Amino acid sequence: MEEKPGNISWILGNMPFVAIIEGGFLVLFGIIAYFYSGQSSFTALIPSIFGLGILIPGYVAYYNSEIAKHAMHVTAVFALLGTLGSLDSILGFLDGEYSLANISKGVLLIICGEYLYFCILSFRAARIKREQEALQQ
Repeated sequence: MEEKPGNISWILGNMPFVAIIEGGFLVLFGIIAYFYSGQSSFTALIPSIFGLGILIPGYVAYYNSEIAKHAMHVTAVFALLGTLGSLDSILGFLDGEYSLANISKGVLLIICGEYLYFCILSFRAARIKREQEALQQ
């Protein structure tokens, strides 16, 4: 089966690239939310902070294969913290709260949660590959 962008195997094999894209999206979203709020709330930049925490190590992993494993673990930690920190947005949506703050947390939850899911799949695939290679030796 040919690997194409969008296939799960392609995504898992290109996680540093995915980190750059998703981190960049969060940075851009946070900046837009900040200006949309009239620059009245620094908290509108929270998605950008998590985005930088995913983007920068993703960039490092993309260009430096020696520390890629460690850099990708850093991105996974930021994704985990972003996911856990924004879980309360679900309650806000259930209560009918569609404020900019809650929407920002919802976007953070979706992007970080999805990226964390890919990280878990990628780490699992790498572990299985390592174990199979060890058995073949």
